[in-house]
Amino acid sequence: MELEFARIKEEHLERIIEIENMSFPQPWSRGMFEREMSLPISNFFVALLENQIIGYGGFWRVEDEAHLINIAVHPKYRSKGFGRKILEYLENTMAGQGLKIILLEVRKNNPKAIALYESDGFKITGVREKYYNNTEDAVLMEKKINVSNK
Repeated sequence: MELEFARIKEEHLERIIEIENMSFPQPWSRGMFEREMSLPISNFFVALLENQIIGYGGFWRVEDEAHLINIAVHPKYRSKGFGRKILEYLENTMAGQGLKIILLEVRKNNPKAIALYESDGFKITGVREKYYNNTEDAVLMEKKINVSNK
């Protein structure tokens, strides 16, 4: 089963919000995703499996850096490698845009996500205390983009 990717559109938002609400303790609102669709720096994509949205991911392009904003997979499709495939697609898109480094924050209490990023070559560079809702710490991570991945 091969994933296909498409830029997010208005018609995707209902399913994206459903996945978002199942994935994060402080989920984004519909308005936040609508804003992403209008930002010139934003690159958000849905992951489709047999024409059904099973996940999404996005990053901001700032100068020659990519800031990974969000990756989520519907609970039914987790632990099947789809999160990694979304990450690989985003990284290939970043490389294609000539970006040189990826930066991200991830909840300190999300060991699965941290393990995914570390297995993909991300390095922990620090911690932001009380980053999430002024209560949870974020782990800062970064990775140089291998431009030969284009």
